[in-house]
Amino acid sequence: MAKFYLEPLDAKGKRIYKGRRVRIVGIPDLSDIRDAKGRRETEAVFRHVRGRCMKVQGFNRYGFVELFFRIRAGRHSGWHGISIEPSLVLSQKIARSR
Repeated sequence: MAKFYLEPLDAKGKRIYKGRRVRIVGIPDLSDIRDAKGRRETEAVFRHVRGRCMKVQGFNRYGFVELFFRIRAGRHSGWHGISIEPSLVLSQKIARSR
């Protein structure tokens, strides 16, 4: 296990599983990105997904949640993949079919 491994627990302490849906509730601190243009683009993508529900594709070796999505229109349109701290997402309830 890596030294920086994060437990797959959301902002409320609930376990996050691969394939489940999560809501993005925060934006990570991006102040370490030195390139101003890169930081602006990354912030724009995170602002786009904040508040949305997405399916967890997996976890990276540090325990970050991996999400892949498509922005359909605008300056940042196209496919994107982000890794976000588990503490910045909320695990959503599973809809039960009747």
